[in-house]
Amino acid sequence: MGGQLIFDLLNIKNYNPDDFYVSRNNIQASEVINIWPSWFNNSAIIYGRRKSGKTHLANIWKKKANAEFIDLDNQVHFRKINIKRNLIIDNFHNLSGSEEENFFHFYNQTINKKYYILMLIDQDRSPQIQLKDLKSRISSCTSATIEDPDDNLVNALIVKFFQDQQIIVYPTVVSFIVKRIERNYEAIDSFLKKIDNLSIEKKSKISISFLNKFFSF
Repeated sequence: MGGQLIFDLLNIKNYNPDDFYVSRNNIQASEVINIWPSWFNNSAIIYGRRKSGKTHLANIWKKKANAEFIDLDNQVHFRKINIKRNLIIDNFHNLSGSEEENFFHFYNQTINKKYYILMLIDQDRSPQIQLKDLKSRISSCTSATIEDPDDNLVNALIVKFFQDQQIIVYPTVVSFIVKRIERNYEAIDSFLKKIDNLSIEKKSKISISFLNKFFSF
């Protein structure tokens, strides 16, 4: 029997450390979090494509280190930030040229105050830093890259997605998707959301026949 029970619930963001599936694709990034506070110059970088798990790891560290998020998807003026705790700089690839000098001083002040910085960078959008001193600081950070997913990680991502949605998924359906889905974190996330939304719209279980009816693989 294929399919699962459908619950029309809001997506629940679950950043429990036990729910982060460690594989050969992300083990180095996971180790960066585990070796804290032994980071060179009190700073670290995790590279990875969108939806690759950077935010999950950052939230694990946030809890361990009592850190605060600063998101460069929003406009940030580093001169105006009062540094009082460890920091996560999300979307660091969005650092503008006009803020390089300010961030350089902000970085030094953070380190001098014995706080730590974790930077998250989209692997496809690495910042083109012009300020030599800042470029040198960034290149010396403890760092790791989350690689594209293999079959085992794709399987785990699918299972976690439906667990976060509180949907019961049968292994046969998961295996069917694993064999056909693109090996790209953002594409996986987008496809699973389409499946979920369509199943709610059609008031249907997600079975293999359901997938074959509405999706071409």
